Amino acid sequence: MGTPKCQGMNSSQTIDVGTPRHPTGWHLTTIHFHSFETLPHEKGDCTDSRPFRMHGLDWYLRIHPGGASSAKGDDMVSLYLRCKSAAERNEAVYAEFSLSLLRNDGQVDCTMSCPCNAFKRKRKGWPNFILRSRILDRTTQLLNYDNYGGTLTVLVKVQLFEDRSVECFVPKNNMNVKLLSLLESVNDFVESDKNGYGTKSTADVKFFVDGEIICAHSLILKMAAPILADMCDDADYDTPIPIIGVRRSIFWLLLRYAYGDVIPEEAWTTTSADITARDPSADTEWASLISLSPAMELLDAANRYGVVGLKLLAESKVVHTEISIESASDLILYADANDCALLKEKVMDYFVSHAEEIRRTPSFQRIEESAHVMVELMDALLSKRLLRSFALGEKDLEYSSMGVNLLRTKLEERGLDVDGSREVLIKRLELWDDNQL
Repeated sequence: MGTPKCQGMNSSQTIDVGTPRHPTGWHLTTIHFHSFETLPHEKGDCTDSRPFRMHGLDWYLRIHPGGASSAKGDDMVSLYLRCKSAAERNEAVYAEFSLSLLRNDGQVDCTMSCPCNAFKRKRKGWPNFILRSRILDRTTQLLNYDNYGGTLTVLVKVQLFEDRSVECFVPKNNMNVKLLSLLESVNDFVESDKNGYGTKSTADVKFFVDGEIICAHSLILKMAAPILADMCDDADYDTPIPIIGVRRSIFWLLLRYAYGDVIPEEAWTTTSADITARDPSADTEWASLISLSPAMELLDAANRYGVVGLKLLAESKVVHTEISIESASDLILYADANDCALLKEKVMDYFVSHAEEIRRTPSFQRIEESAHVMVELMDALLSKRLLRSFALGEKDLEYSSMGVNLLRTKLEERGLDVDGSREVLIKRLELWDDNQL
């Protein structure tokens, strides 16, 4: 009769329950147990490797040359892996791993694999990994007698699984909403005063943007946009300060954010009218790159005028929408020149995966002209770097293995400035730690 068909099924869906964890890629370490035959090999005896680093964490491998106490029989060799960092911090680390024995010719002889598991205090491994007699049998070539009197080689492979439920750190905008109404009221005054019936304005600075006047308050700018406020120090209220290279709509969004507003989602989208509205006389080194999208325009304006929260928010938008084969070279140079640490990190990760395609683009020539950026890219390509997005407890001070999102989170927790290059962020945390001693 056959298998009955499910009636009325025209679509399907997948539902995730809980927070999925994402693999980080494999790291490999080779461990040599020299003079294997003479290692203590009564049942229960063990020998530990020295700690080794993988994924920014300390691990070690334990071998029982005569089998662990739980091994079946008296002719077993047991192998166990332990995450030393997780045990010391009592923090769970999720990983899958495999252990393999290598023959003298470099080929894998046998492998045991463990799916994703939580490393904390306990070791993970196999009490019945392989027969001891098989290792000692010279025809298997599992012991290398060229040096150290019979060396057993174990290949360790580890892949972490991270929780990426929060992709990008974006600081909170805590300015009082009453400030926003103040900004709107002084600019309503500008419109009404044109007709001769306005009341006295509380604004003390004026900006001239795209042929229009925008008013603001220098005291608020000193708190929320310090670089823009510096431009107003010696300015006469009757002489508007010209804003060059920023569209009025972008500058207005920046001011509203400085006064406590949020950026509406529709403001991040691009239209052809938006692009053509840019002033061609304001072309700069980055003009074509900045005009890619409102996100790039807001990032550039926020960086130019010191609105750090908006800069980081716009940066988080750019890393999700603007990185491509064609834009990667210009984006990494822009990020490097303007201390956009997250953008630089994400473009470098993208370069590692698309190096050949990016190298064939005309814009890559500009990368080749920047020696230090070229060195950083080559280091990232050769090291296959994987930066952590999760903390290993409150006392986690291994900043060099942390991603920018995690570094910025730690800086905000300490009440420190979250802007700057990756190197500056790390130095800021290290100085703070030194001052706590």
